[in-house]
Amino acid sequence: MEIQHDAPNLSGAKPCPSCKAQVARDAVICIHCGYNFSTKQKMAGNRWFAANQKLVVLAGGGLLIMGMGLAYLFWPEPDLPPPAVATPAPVAPPAPAPAVEPAEMAAPVVATAESEAPARPDPPPEPTPEEIAARKAEEERLAREAEEARLAAERAAFEARKTQAERTLRQRLDASEPMYKLGETVELRRKNGLVNKGELQYFSGTGNERVAVMATATGEIGVPLTALDSPSRRRMDPDYREAYIAHMLSTRLPDAPKPAPAE
Repeated sequence: MEIQHDAPNLSGAKPCPSCKAQVARDAVICIHCGYNFSTKQKMAGNRWFAANQKLVVLAGGGLLIMGMGLAYLFWPEPDLPPPAVATPAPVAPPAPAPAVEPAEMAAPVVATAESEAPARPDPPPEPTPEEIAARKAEEERLAREAEEARLAAERAAFEARKTQAERTLRQRLDASEPMYKLGETVELRRKNGLVNKGELQYFSGTGNERVAVMATATGEIGVPLTALDSPSRRRMDPDYREAYIAHMLSTRLPDAPKPAPAE
């Protein structure tokens, strides 16, 4: 057997040729004396470890902390015991109810039913004669006001229609049958069909005796307005024209609204 000096052992470490201290198998420099395994020389003599003692301590502490962290992460946790199940306490059987007579059992049931029945509200009091009369008077007042409002609205609508109809009728008469003026040449037709043509001079008389005086080719003549037919008189007699307008409006428009007959 040949003994090899400075050979690594089976524990993963090897001795330093300089100081014989155990170092890691893949170490390049001895952390104890500074021996360089590649150059076979010490880096700074025997004082290297003393000069770099703090660095060595810090490196060792870091390796120690790293190893503890890895051990904490990968160390298997122990299996926890299953939680204890509480055993329910035995329940004592209910005590038998004492025997009750049928009469004693029926009485509480009747009392409970009566106590649970809802209380009926008291009926409202009957109104007094004064209250009935006041209520009736108020209803009549409201009905009367509603009827007056209805009549007012209908009268307003009727007056609006009447005004529009009167305006339209007057415009049509002014266009088709304008009033004759003094000095105009007129052609008056009587009810018997006789026609008088001439220049209108003036009017004479009043009421039914009113006469239109006109100058004709044969001389001055007077024509009573009551003797004229309707179209000629409408152009000569203002009162007759207004009566004609009122008559037409009364026949073409419905009667003015009136209050409803009392029951």
